[in-house]
This record gives sequence, C-alpha cells and structure tokens, in this order.
Amino acid sequence: MAFTLLFYTFVEMKFSDIPGHTATKRALIELADARRIPHALMLCGPSGIGKMLLARTFAAYVHCTNRQNGEPCGICPACRQHASFNNPDTHFIYPIVKKDKILLSSDRIEEWKKMLTEYPAMPPERWLDIIEAGNSRPRIYVNDAEYIVSAEAMSSYAADYKFFIIWLPEKMNIEAANKLLKVIEEPTPDTVFILVSNEENLVLPTISSRTQRFNMSPLSREEIGEYMMKKYGLKDYEAFELSRLAEGRISKADEVAGFSEEKEEFEALFRDIMRNAYAKKIGALKNLSERTAAFGREKLLRFLNYMSRMTRENFIFNLKMPQLSMLTRSEEEFSKRFSPFINYGNVEDIINEVGKAETDVSRNANAKIVMFDLFLLIIGFLHRKPND
Repeated sequence: MAFTLLFYTFVEMKFSDIPGHTATKRALIELADARRIPHALMLCGPSGIGKMLLARTFAAYVHCTNRQNGEPCGICPACRQHASFNNPDTHFIYPIVKKDKILLSSDRIEEWKKMLTEYPAMPPERWLDIIEAGNSRPRIYVNDAEYIVSAEAMSSYAADYKFFIIWLPEKMNIEAANKLLKVIEEPTPDTVFILVSNEENLVLPTISSRTQRFNMSPLSREEIGEYMMKKYGLKDYEAFELSRLAEGRISKADEVAGFSEEKEEFEALFRDIMRNAYAKKIGALKNLSERTAAFGREKLLRFLNYMSRMTRENFIFNLKMPQLSMLTRSEEEFSKRFSPFINYGNVEDIINEVGKAETDVSRNANAKIVMFDLFLLIIGFLHRKPND
C-alpha cells in the first residue's frame, strides 16, 4: 500500500464498480429513491462476493446530496466522508477478540479501516490476520449492543438516516442479540440496520426474522473476468483463465489477479517440489524448504494453501472430471503428467499434512523444519500405491 494506516485513499463508491448483483442493486436504489428504506435489511451470501461493498455504497447513496443516474456523486461532503470512513451517521459493528482494553468494535477502528482499504471484499481470514486473533474466535459482544442501543436513540447528525452496518451478525453472542431484539424491531424512524452475513443460517432467528433479506450468489465467470480486466488491466484471455480460480468471489479474484507473479512463482515451486520428491532428491528438497521458509509467514501460508489446492485439483484431474477442474492452462500441462501420482491412496494424507504445516507456520514454528518435514513425507506419499 502506498499509504499508511493514518492516510487512506479516497475511494468513490459506485454501484457500477461492484461486479454483478444487478437485481439487488436495482432493488436497493429503488428503495432509496422512493424513501421506502426498511428499518433492517440483511445481505446474505458466501463470503467475498461483494456484500459489504454493496452495503457501504447503499449507505453512501442514501446520504449523498447530489445523486446522479442511480449513483452517489462522489464529491459532496457526505460522499467524501464515506470515502474516508468518517461519516458521522454510519456506524460499523464487527467481530473482535476481547483483550486488554479492547472491548468495542471502535477499539479496533484503525485495523477496520485497513481491512476496508486493503480487502474491501472482506475475506474473513484476512480480518483474523489483521487483528492477530490467533486461536481465539472473534465475537460481537454485548458491549457493542449497548453502544448501538445508546447511539440509536440519538438523532442522526447530518442526514435523514443513520446506518448501523453489522458485519457477520452470525458472530453475535446470545447476550448481545437479546439486547438488540427490541431496537432492531422498533428502531427510531431515522435508523437503518444493514446486516452483512456470510452464514445467514447461523444468525439467530429472532434477529433474522426482523430483517428484509437480500439473497446474493457468487458471480459468474464472465462477471469476474470483466472485473479483473477493469481493475487489473488483464487481457481478456488472461482474465477468463484466472476467473476459473476465483470461485465467483471478488475477494478470490483480487487474490489471484493481485498476486499473478507470485502465482507463477508458486506454480514453479510446486513442480520442483513434486518432481524432486518423486525422484527422492533429499538435497534439492532441503534447498527448497529453505527457499520457501524465507518467504515469511504470510507468503508461506499462501504457498501452502496453493499446495493444498493443487493437490486437490490434480486428484480431480486424475479422475477425468474436467468440469470440476479449476486449473489454468499452464497448471493443466503439468497435471497431465503429474496427476496419476495423486490418487485415493495419498490425496487425503497430503492435504492433511499440508494443513498441519499451515497450522504450525501460523503458530510461528521453525519454518525450515516444518517445510523439510513436509517434503520428506511427500516422498512416501507419492510412492504409495492407490490400494496401499
């Protein structure tokens, strides 16, 4: 990032910049234009598909004093406040880990701004990294519920509506949910709740039943491809190929396109590791373990995730099920020769051991030892017969 946490890029929020979800966008715009905004609504669907982007843009559109063609203008005071995360009539609530003096969402406001800036499609795993959650499970606690009750009773500061945008309401504990039941059902006239849920089935029924739901689905490959071309300047064939890996998620598309050079590096490394493991070249594997360990924790975790994905994809490729394959052309070329060595007899063990390595690395174990042990285990797995 070119800016530190103290200086955030102004980002003009537009519906047209969010790929897909045409019906939901249209419905929200119509509600705002007709001033028929429900007191509570919930955007539901898988993580990383753009729900928070849509929630933020909707709030900006409602607050905008100069809407143009179904878009917030981007230049009025309200729009500039939204772009810099400083709108006084927009309150964000999100899961945190309680510790020391961290009791409210707002105690993590700088980390939240970092999340919205660097990962606007909101992959939850990035939030865990940013707040250094470790083995703790973030929750929305009663402290935030009490804050909402208090702030909701006050009039909006400058606009006709004030928003409470709650990210991952399924992480709300029982005490917090009970505290919010009445205020979500009967808020003051100028209050709007927007719940952004990745797992709406886990939201307490007493909460979800009080909202108007908008069910959102993963994006099509065409929508993801167009997004990649627009944001990252990819050629159409590059975007189409990489869109297979995005799984309909904006967050995944950002990861794939944003780390395109890294992906090429990971692909080459995966080939070298598997070839040397099959050839039982211990010295080469030791060098590769040192090379990967030098990545640093975050990059190494991304590489281990890539190893797991490639193992799974080669197993699928070996089953002759191309409709389920999510390999790029260059990956597929390698898999034509390598996939026969990933079978029922070893696929589960390889993926499990890679998962254990991820856990060890995330806990700051010695990466050289972790990776070398993993590569030595892979030697045995690759030489195991399917019925062994």
